Amino acid sequence: MSSNCKCSCTAGLLGLSLAGFLLSLYTSYVEIRAERDHSYQAMCDISERVSCTKVFTSAYGRGFGLIGPLLGDESPLNVPNGFYGIFYYFLVAGLSLSNNIRVARLTSYLTGLSNLLSIYLAYLLYFVLEDLCIVCVTTYGVNLISLILALQKVQILVREDQVMRVIKKEG
Repeated sequence: MSSNCKCSCTAGLLGLSLAGFLLSLYTSYVEIRAERDHSYQAMCDISERVSCTKVFTSAYGRGFGLIGPLLGDESPLNVPNGFYGIFYYFLVAGLSLSNNIRVARLTSYLTGLSNLLSIYLAYLLYFVLEDLCIVCVTTYGVNLISLILALQKVQILVREDQVMRVIKKEG
């Protein structure tokens, strides 16, 4: 039973990582396109207050609005947030293939960190930019479900490890 659950968690993490990866690619595309063509309107731009382009091209759309002020706008780390997402989701997909407890814990820590970052970005989205970004909110959902699955996988692996230790002691 736990093997099926473990496989389901892994498959879910892979699927969500793919979704996050594609959302991050789209985010990067929209930002780069909008910077080059100021008349560009993305599919996710529905109105003045429901606009992902407005969010992606804001000061918070690069380096999470933190790297520019800390390291300077010209810092090689001050890239579009979508670039960070592309790397992050690729990393989580790779890590989620492992059934090692330490790797699973690392995955849960990374997904936890991404959820903290999502909370920060959601705050900026609603209270600072006063906008609704459908792509952003979808990404927050991907991150939340990924955290739940990553934590479930850790629980399954810990239980399996405990069972194996008991069996070794008895054998």
